Amino acid sequence: MVSPPSYRFTEARYTPDVATDQASLPVRERVVALDVLRGIAVGGILLANVIVFFGLTFLSRDQVAALATTTADRAAIWFEHVFIDQKFYSIFSLLFGIGFGIQLSRGGDAALPRFKRRLRILLAIGAIHAFFIWAGDILMLYALLGFTLPWFARKSDRDLLKWTLILLATPTVLYALVLTLWIATGQHAGSANSGIPGPMLRFFEGIGRGGFKEAFIGNLVFLSGRWADLFATVRFPKVLGMFVLGLWTVRTGIASSLADHRPLLVKWATLGWCLGLPANVAAAWVFDRWYYLPPNGGGLIGTALQGVGVPMLALGYAATIALLVINGRRWITIFGPVSRMALTNYLMHSLICTTLSYGFGFGLWWRTSPATATAIAIAIIAVQIPLSALWLSRFRYGPVEWIWRRLTYRRPIAMRLESAVR
Repeated sequence: MVSPPSYRFTEARYTPDVATDQASLPVRERVVALDVLRGIAVGGILLANVIVFFGLTFLSRDQVAALATTTADRAAIWFEHVFIDQKFYSIFSLLFGIGFGIQLSRGGDAALPRFKRRLRILLAIGAIHAFFIWAGDILMLYALLGFTLPWFARKSDRDLLKWTLILLATPTVLYALVLTLWIATGQHAGSANSGIPGPMLRFFEGIGRGGFKEAFIGNLVFLSGRWADLFATVRFPKVLGMFVLGLWTVRTGIASSLADHRPLLVKWATLGWCLGLPANVAAAWVFDRWYYLPPNGGGLIGTALQGVGVPMLALGYAATIALLVINGRRWITIFGPVSRMALTNYLMHSLICTTLSYGFGFGLWWRTSPATATAIAIAIIAVQIPLSALWLSRFRYGPVEWIWRRLTYRRPIAMRLESAVR
């Protein structure tokens, strides 16, 4: 019987280690660029999630319009649709695949048990977050899809690119098939985006008006709808496609030596902005006039535009940020500490925003305009930047990162920096 190929990558490409090769400029740049990109992505995810935190995503178009009474509100909605929606979880998915590839490059087959243990712990953290804090959690989805990455790691570089294209095209193909069946069975487009269905309305009202019990019950109802939406919007291949693309960037040496691939980054930035931005503007225009469901021709066009525009603009963002880092733009490195505490900061978003929005806190649910919600998100990001830097001046890891690492390695992990110990 022929043994399966090893996971170990070519030694010549992937052996540089930050801890032992500080003199290697490309390695340092890779780490800083990825840190900065991850930190910015954490903030971008909050900008995307904040309309969910304050309940705006559950309102009908007419109800949102009643809250969006100013030019700033309308600009916030347009900005979210064009520049924010789906782009930053795509970047985070890309980074997730890069992280997996780097672990394999350093540890080979021996890294797999630890990687799978990390995923199981992440799944548990995500479950606690989703069931008891906020149902909009993305961690469980990442953890579950992460278990497929060892299978992709056995594929060739060419196959990884093929799978990336297949996965990212899947939502459009499936929508076209569903639309064809919808038309073939004589179905007609009915009312859509009319807000929360009547039987569920009282649970969502309870989130904003009730106490902890009502928030917990409403969150469970929200959680069921959340996972139904992940299937309806075909989120799984979108995330997995970016995972695979991230793995490919490590396999080809791009992620480990960004400075050596500056011309490629320039090309990605140019294509990402020139193709991705117009496609997202067009998609926003389409979905302002047609609904995603029930299936319809406008929905198919919008889905296809997003299928191209979202990953392209996400890559444009990523390449632009990487170029800023390797070109020595130090101002952008302020996001580095946010990255090193990405999991803690992500969970803090939920604790802060549910306290502001839910009935047990300040009760801003369904009472916050789009512009105000966006301003709150920006304020949280602005506070987390210095707080993350302050924390990491005394401690090695964020608190949740330390727990994750401690459980992964199953041994004591020093938390406090030696220089901070007195």
